Amino acid sequence: MAVAQVLARLRREPLGDCALAEPVHQLCRAELHGWRDRMLTPLVTVRLMLLQVLHGNTAINHLRHLSGLCFAASSFCEARERLPLLLFQELVRWAARLADAAAAEHSFIGVRVLIADCSSFSMSDTPALREHFGRVKARGAKAGVSYPVAKIAGLLDAATGMFTQLLAAPLYTHDLRHTLSVHSMLRLGDVLLGDRAYCSFAHLALLQMRGVFGCFRLHQRRKVNSAGAGGVQRWQRGTKAPAWLTALSSGWRCPAGWLDVRIVSYQLIERGFRTRRVVVATTLMDEQLWPDAKVAELYGHRWRIETCFDHLKTTMKMNVLKCQSVDGVMKELATYLLVYNLVWLAMLRFAKRQDQSVWRISFVDAYRWLCVRMLGLAGASPP
Repeated sequence: MAVAQVLARLRREPLGDCALAEPVHQLCRAELHGWRDRMLTPLVTVRLMLLQVLHGNTAINHLRHLSGLCFAASSFCEARERLPLLLFQELVRWAARLADAAAAEHSFIGVRVLIADCSSFSMSDTPALREHFGRVKARGAKAGVSYPVAKIAGLLDAATGMFTQLLAAPLYTHDLRHTLSVHSMLRLGDVLLGDRAYCSFAHLALLQMRGVFGCFRLHQRRKVNSAGAGGVQRWQRGTKAPAWLTALSSGWRCPAGWLDVRIVSYQLIERGFRTRRVVVATTLMDEQLWPDAKVAELYGHRWRIETCFDHLKTTMKMNVLKCQSVDGVMKELATYLLVYNLVWLAMLRFAKRQDQSVWRISFVDAYRWLCVRMLGLAGASPP
């Protein structure tokens, strides 16, 4: 009887308007993933994985006590391994779609602003992970001492704070090589923010072909006049394609031989710190709609993705993943992303209720609220 009560609690929808059971069942049937009506069904397994991540990627033996279910660690690993990776990826997209309406309410002059950046995480030292992701090539590092490290490329919605994509790849690859994989998620009229790594002729030309605007920190190899004045520069296409642009991408042959880029320069003045000059390259050419001050304010939102990576790696403890296979690491990463987006969905509801910006809502408080909701408790209402 106790097991039946626990299973009923795990199958119950903890968030009300975010019904997880229906998309899980639909996706499993679409993938022809059959299962027996035992304890660790796909829905229960997914809920247990969410519960595990919500408690700092805790050990499976601790997960048994949190859930109240008596199962062997090997049984849980086998149930997790049977679930297709596409299920987790589609659940992440499902959570992102739930925030589309909220994104329109917080958009910048009616446009969607996305932020691209990369980070990293480490994992268990297994032959499969070493071969796929590689190790850190530090000076003086000895074989068998360092751990595999992966690079993650994130695409963040600046309005909702939710990641629309999070990809894992070998560590020593250029940031732009990963960004090309998420270009298909960009829409006509979007604005993409990024640091110096994303500021190149080829990348801006590829974005322009999609009707997407770019706003990046000017690359250190491109010079501006000593006075730091802005204006419009005409960039010429190089004779050789950049190394990060793979042979599978035919976009390099399509752009014209030149591209007009607007340069915006502004000062960062903060008491107690040295005044710094920031130079931004953008294809937002309409100076009436996007004056220099607005472009400077827009680029300032790029730092939001750094805060979000800190939430993932520090608050949620995603800096080290535990699975020992490539497929398992990808599922673990997708689970982290799903939990993160569910937290931000709760924050969006709290922000709407209080008529505040979602960036004024505490991520840690919403994270704790989701923890108790997944345990079947009511949780306190936001102040």
